[in-house]
Amino acid sequence: MKFTISESVSNTAWSNVDKGQIWRILKQGIADKAAGVAEAVREVYAVVKASVDDNLTEADCWGPHHEVREDGTVVLNRAGLIAAVAALSGARSEPNLTPQQAAEARQHLLRHYKELEMPIPATLVSGEIGQVQATISGEISINDVPLASWANLDTLKAGDQDPLEVVVEIPAGKSKRGWNYKPEALKAIVGEVMSQGLPGFLGHQKPEDVDHEFPPPVTHWVGAKWDPITNKAYFRGVIDKSAEDLKRWIKSNVVRTVSIFGIPKLQQSMGETQVVDYQPLSIDWTPLGRAGMPTAVIAVGEMDEIINGGVKMNWRELVTQLKQALANKDVTLSQVVGEMGFTTQDLANEVEEIKEALAAKQTLGKVKEVLAVSGEMDIIEAAGEARKALDEKAKAKHEKLINEAIAEKVTGEMTQGLVKKMLHVADDATKEQIVGEIDALLKDEALKDTFSKLHTDKPAGIGITSDGSKPNAMLITRKVAI
Repeated sequence: MKFTISESVSNTAWSNVDKGQIWRILKQGIADKAAGVAEAVREVYAVVKASVDDNLTEADCWGPHHEVREDGTVVLNRAGLIAAVAALSGARSEPNLTPQQAAEARQHLLRHYKELEMPIPATLVSGEIGQVQATISGEISINDVPLASWANLDTLKAGDQDPLEVVVEIPAGKSKRGWNYKPEALKAIVGEVMSQGLPGFLGHQKPEDVDHEFPPPVTHWVGAKWDPITNKAYFRGVIDKSAEDLKRWIKSNVVRTVSIFGIPKLQQSMGETQVVDYQPLSIDWTPLGRAGMPTAVIAVGEMDEIINGGVKMNWRELVTQLKQALANKDVTLSQVVGEMGFTTQDLANEVEEIKEALAAKQTLGKVKEVLAVSGEMDIIEAAGEARKALDEKAKAKHEKLINEAIAEKVTGEMTQGLVKKMLHVADDATKEQIVGEIDALLKDEALKDTFSKLHTDKPAGIGITSDGSKPNAMLITRKVAI
């Protein structure tokens, strides 16, 4: 009989699968030295603790999750896979596995979850190498993050003509993958940096190389702190003098993302995956947009010093000396501007912007004075009321203009009222435009008859008769019995 591993998946209830029968078929295959039996054993069980030979016992095999058919076909059982994960998490009892064997079991079961595209449970990633990410910003200075007692900045920066430091922050909370990083996890990373530091590489190492490989670091993480007010962790790093490209990338904002590489400890709470501890391995520079925490490089501290006769000066000291040189006429302003790469147009533009800002400020001051207000909200409210008054005044003026134009072109109150209702002109129309619209209405043949009747027709019984009697004198009344 030959053992083959099928790509099919069984949905048979795991409780209905005879686990003893699985072992008996495999054991017989080992005894018969059947083809593919060793691969079948390693596939059926999450961990095989011994060599697959005649001495292998069922106790050496942990976490069955496949069925084995009589013809030697090995089929993954979906329910068995879930049961193996539950057993690994200690659902019934702590599994009898070494840390290395537990890691092997996680990798084996995780492979099946990925193949089936099933949601990956926290048990399979807890203890596995993960990442916590960050990007560059600017909210805190370099010196706000304490230096670890073991760190020697002078030695680290020795011989570096362009030293550079950075600070990254990580807030507690949910990562892009939905894990909730608790404060204690971030505090663990802070503690690791302060106790012994962490290296920083260009990109992460491969997990399988971590225990034996040490690439040259491009960053040395030399300080950290946890801020309970902002609920954030801050990490301070020195870029290695050999990493000239990285310095340029950081300064130009091309690279601004780091990722903390390490092993998270997970727990489930109310359906949420929480990271409650973290064993960091490195804090590495990575491309933008990788999954992880919304972290940020918040301070880039270029050592703003220059060398002048062997004396280091910061920029404030340099400005002081420059002002003194200008006062002593050792240098002219045009020379300074020229050496700094500014043009006359650059300065003119700056001056124009300042002039515009000052003019706007003066105008605002005059407005406040006229409106007799002081605060920002007062002036906004007063301006609103002034605008309302102006709108009402303009409306009244427009109404008056329309009435004057109608009075000039049309006689009779009823006719004037009808024309006004039918007239539609813009709010900013001139008198000439209004008159033109009225003329157009009066020329309309359909309206001419209506307008003429309003002038000539009088309802019966209205007014005084030719002999001066009242209208009702024209009527004869008679009493009639009903």
